[in-house]
Amino acid sequence: MKKSALPAPPDNEVYRLRLRQKRQEVLSGLGVKFDTLARMGRVAEDDQAQMSHEEFVTLRLNSLDYGQLRLVDEALDRLDSGDYGICLCCEEPIPAKRLNALPWARYCVPCQEREGAKLDLDWNETRGAVPAGVR
Repeated sequence: MKKSALPAPPDNEVYRLRLRQKRQEVLSGLGVKFDTLARMGRVAEDDQAQMSHEEFVTLRLNSLDYGQLRLVDEALDRLDSGDYGICLCCEEPIPAKRLNALPWARYCVPCQEREGAKLDLDWNETRGAVPAGVR
């Protein structure tokens, strides 16, 4: 009888390269956004509302980029410590298919879904319970 093959360990150097590329991509995008804001300078009063909106959107995008950068840096740290590819919640291996799609993944899919549900619950509790369809 043939033994079932264990899944191959993740090719950490491939993931390290992909994570470093993503990190560089995020960092270069942040620089462009800051340069664009800095070049705007003073504007006419009529354009102030539009500029405020654009600044808000840019700051929100920067916030998302910083979040992405944090996830990438954490994944690189896990590679260095030998914990890469292990779910932070259940401590089971994260499937290679998921790591190929999201090399910075911290959780396997079932645990990610549970974490997302917790965040949704926390969000609703902080906003006050609003019945579905009322918003």
